[in-house]
Amino acid sequence: MSKILGSELTRELVNLLNSKGVTVVLATISGDNYPNTTPVHLITAPNEKKVRMALGKMHQSYMNIKANENVMINILESNDTAISIKGNARIIKDPMEGNKNMAMVEVEVLEIKSDTTPTLIVTDGIKTKHRTAKTPEFFRLMFDELNS
Repeated sequence: MSKILGSELTRELVNLLNSKGVTVVLATISGDNYPNTTPVHLITAPNEKKVRMALGKMHQSYMNIKANENVMINILESNDTAISIKGNARIIKDPMEGNKNMAMVEVEVLEIKSDTTPTLIVTDGIKTKHRTAKTPEFFRLMFDELNS
């Protein structure tokens, strides 16, 4: 059952989003008014009211945000973390200096809700591994810029 937790990220959520090890699911609205989702790995929280992410400019989510600022970020992580962040997104840097194919998006946090259920406990989040040996350097460049 969903429960509204407030309009600011908790210190724990800020720390989680700044851990450089979390993958979230970003939901946007496409031009035909259908939801679009994409996993996002390059995400940070500069404070309790903002979330920043790097998105590929060829992704549908990037194009959707240019047309409609309404987004939802879903986090599923260990310790029964099931949280959704409702917010307004805008592109604040296009292109990013570290990679011309990436854009920096900033989300103003509007509402945080708990999505835990009485029937299941989230024991692990979305798990990923680097596809190539070049990925760690790419991630370093993107996180450095997101955090600047």
